[in-house]
Amino acid sequence: MSSRRWRGRDARMTDEQVDMLVARDRAAIAAVLDRELSTQAGLARIYAAHGLPAPPGQEEAGLARPAADDGGELQAVCDQIAMLETTLAHASRPEAPSGQAGMYLSAASRFLYELRSGLAERTMTAADASRLLTSVRHDFDEAERTLRGEQRLPVGPGVLARLGELRDLVGDLSGQLPALDQDVMRLFGHSDDPASVPLPLH
Repeated sequence: MSSRRWRGRDARMTDEQVDMLVARDRAAIAAVLDRELSTQAGLARIYAAHGLPAPPGQEEAGLARPAADDGGELQAVCDQIAMLETTLAHASRPEAPSGQAGMYLSAASRFLYELRSGLAERTMTAADASRLLTSVRHDFDEAERTLRGEQRLPVGPGVLARLGELRDLVGDLSGQLPALDQDVMRLFGHSDDPASVPLPLH
């Protein structure tokens, strides 16, 4: 669809319709964040940025993290990766405002799936895990760059607002990667914390 057709359609949108589009996408993003992101510090920052109340922590919700000596730490990392995958599935859905950015987000989701599968099967090496995380980071950067460029195009206010919401979400997900990187490397015994006990990965 040409930019002229987009512009023509959105030029007839009322302010109320634009507000409804923005509110709908914001609510959808909030719902995914509520379900899928597990790092409490990251959650607090993301929810504050979106003007939303943060969900209760694990202790307040009555949830306890499994002990590392029974594989709980590995499971917790795999769960965190799966949550990011689900969030990316929402962000790259066909009706998302940017097909090209969605392509990068879909690629990031595939890399995360490969990482999670290798960790769960205990066949992943530290080098391969680092390579996959680097690929995810690259795809997030490319998606952000694509969205930034598309925001400069002559599109209508409704599309522009949705591009902005998706760009915000990509930025929030990118912010989760440093903590995930540390958690994954800790599984291989790569940690500044001397109390960390590596799991028996091969």
